[in-house]
Amino acid sequence: SGGANPTYRCLFPTPPLAGEIPTCEEAGVLGALAGMVGAMMALEVVREIVGFGEGLVGRLLLIDARGMRFETVRYAFDPENPLSGAGAR
Repeated sequence: SGGANPTYRCLFPTPPLAGEIPTCEEAGVLGALAGMVGAMMALEVVREIVGFGEGLVGRLLLIDARGMRFETVRYAFDPENPLSGAGAR
């Protein structure tokens, strides 16, 4: 569309405070999930290069690994986004 693409900060403008979210070292990492998400990210790149399907730009993919469910949430560019909006440095 030629317009600005939304970023994660458009959806969550304020980052969490230090120590508010456990680190991967503290909470642990499910290796198989990291592998699955990595493969999905690689597929998304191929999809963008080849130009098939609907890309994930402007959509957040939510993965429920326990229930093996996937959902997407649409969101738009926020002109007040502190990283890339009008007030960005």
